[in-house]
Amino acid sequence: MLPALDLSSPALALGSAALLGFLVGIVPIGLAEVLAVAIGAVQPRGLAAGMLVLFTLTHVAAKVLWYWVGAYADRIRHERTQAFIARARSLLAHHPAFGLGLLGASAVLSVPPFHLTAIAAGITRLPFGRFVAVCLAGRFLRFGALAGLPMLARWLSP
Repeated sequence: MLPALDLSSPALALGSAALLGFLVGIVPIGLAEVLAVAIGAVQPRGLAAGMLVLFTLTHVAAKVLWYWVGAYADRIRHERTQAFIARARSLLAHHPAFGLGLLGASAVLSVPPFHLTAIAAGITRLPFGRFVAVCLAGRFLRFGALAGLPMLARWLSP
């Protein structure tokens, strides 16, 4: 017989946040924002903060997998695709800040789609450490702002 599952367990909340962060990071279906707002409604605030940190870390860990998909683009033998990759690498060689700026904007705004910029970062060989740092900073900013919405709503309500 299985032990009873305590649905109010902080460990369950933290584990769920980590798992969901990874899943919505690997499968880009647009639920990350909804989940960040939901995490913001969790009480106590300390638990919500822990959930948000784990959610964000695992979300970015999933984007690292997309980065490595792009890093293996050299294995593609299609001529037009190889020419596109060469042009993209040339553009970033001449304007290195462009790649980081685009990645940062995507991490904060999700425009262009974040998983696509993660793939592009791998294709263009953006340094891995910079990729992770920009992704973490941008996603913490985005998810933190979204998680703050429920608190703002409670403060504004009469």
